[in-house]
Amino acid sequence: MNSREYRQLRQRRRAASLGVNRKRKHPDPEAERLIEFASMWAPFGGVTEEEILVHFGMKMRRFIERLWQVISESNCVQDEIRILESVYPHPTDSARH
Repeated sequence: MNSREYRQLRQRRRAASLGVNRKRKHPDPEAERLIEFASMWAPFGGVTEEEILVHFGMKMRRFIERLWQVISESNCVQDEIRILESVYPHPTDSARH
């Protein structure tokens, strides 16, 4: 295998691992990024305010509001929504308590 073939193989593996050809959950790339970011941090109890500020330039409250706005328009499966709900409470739920 020469260096060109090796690079092509690595690029194909990387594209596969990143899920380049997967079905999008949301038609808006920014909304997709927000959902993926929240999902990535969910197993750790949620994302920190500092990370939200660095990646999205917003406060936690706005992040959660925006997250629920885009989830309502997305193709997320119910299991993923339940996980996100447990980590990022819906703003209307927290206002009731």
